[in-house]
Amino acid sequence: MLKPYVHLMRRPGARAFFVAAIIGRMPISMLGLGIVILIARESGSYGLAGAVSAAGVIAGALTGPIQGRLVDRWGQRSLLLVGTTLCTIALGGLLVAVRADAPSWVLYVISFVAGGTRPQVGSFVRARWTHLLGRGRALQTAFALEAVGDEVVFIVGPVLVTALATQISPYAGLAAAGLLGLGGGIWLASLRGSDPPGRGSANGTEKAPLPWLSLLLLSIIGLGLGATLGSAEVVTVAFTASEGKPGMSGVVLAVWALGSLLAGLWYGSVHWKAPVERRLLLGTIALAITLAPLPFVGNILVLGVVLFGAGLTIAPTMVAVTACVEEWVPPQRLTEAITWTVTGLLLGVAPGNAAAGHAVDVWGASTAYWVPVSVGITCALIASVSVTFARPKTRFAHN
Repeated sequence: MLKPYVHLMRRPGARAFFVAAIIGRMPISMLGLGIVILIARESGSYGLAGAVSAAGVIAGALTGPIQGRLVDRWGQRSLLLVGTTLCTIALGGLLVAVRADAPSWVLYVISFVAGGTRPQVGSFVRARWTHLLGRGRALQTAFALEAVGDEVVFIVGPVLVTALATQISPYAGLAAAGLLGLGGGIWLASLRGSDPPGRGSANGTEKAPLPWLSLLLLSIIGLGLGATLGSAEVVTVAFTASEGKPGMSGVVLAVWALGSLLAGLWYGSVHWKAPVERRLLLGTIALAITLAPLPFVGNILVLGVVLFGAGLTIAPTMVAVTACVEEWVPPQRLTEAITWTVTGLLLGVAPGNAAAGHAVDVWGASTAYWVPVSVGITCALIASVSVTFARPKTRFAHN
């Protein structure tokens, strides 16, 4: 199963930019939690902490497509250097502002700047793989490897930021997130051999229009995946607390991520003959089916088993979304197109969290699992529409 990945890592420059990108995107899983822990500890308000964290997430979602278009025109190096520097400075400013007990609006503004300037490293590294490999089986393996990398980030990041913030200082977790992002971003920027060349002006992109309807539906699927992940996480925390074992929430969620990681490795090692649209549809259907037992789970052990099964569908579905983008959009605008689906994913997490939290308050933890189940079913329905009505006629080979 690992042989295709070994071949990928033997490609010139691949190992370096893969590791650099892992480090560079660690802030994705660390910033929100680090901000919440810091502000909640210093101000005593979880409401303020969550709102400040959300400001950064929203900013990242809004600026992602803009970053993608700039990168497609001018290359990744300049944006990586400028973005990681500005993001790190903003995070340093946030630490100072919290320490100085600055007004709330100052915290919102700084968090927005930090989130908006943070480079979309996940999209950038997928564009590098496309530039290196062209279209084909090896690229699908690379996309699966990146999905595994995302899972590693979301397993390691929360544990690291929580340990630093609780064992050393509430400021330490957020500071570490900023430094990791800065180090990984500068390292990735220095690897110029794998940086896809920019087009140099707007002319290239204007002559290569995006299939907006298809991309919109893919972004909505991404939004649904984000809402599914966000809502299931909140309800799981509430469920373990209702069972009298709140500390088990991290273990159960790690089992969920492990299922996705293993499925991603397997998915990338298989030579798929089915078209990407069919794989996307089957992935969303499988996600909806595996989520369905959650409202009927009676204990934490069974919950872990069900979530592990649901996790097996997550990475393959995300890989299928990216693969559709790779085939459906012109190479001149690939990074921009990928960032639109990432934007959908990010924008889905916050409403998923909010809807799940409200459902827990109203119905209780077990019944609240109907929120991610309903979102999963909706994703499958949207995927069926995308495959049936919105698939573009033109395919692109990214060489």
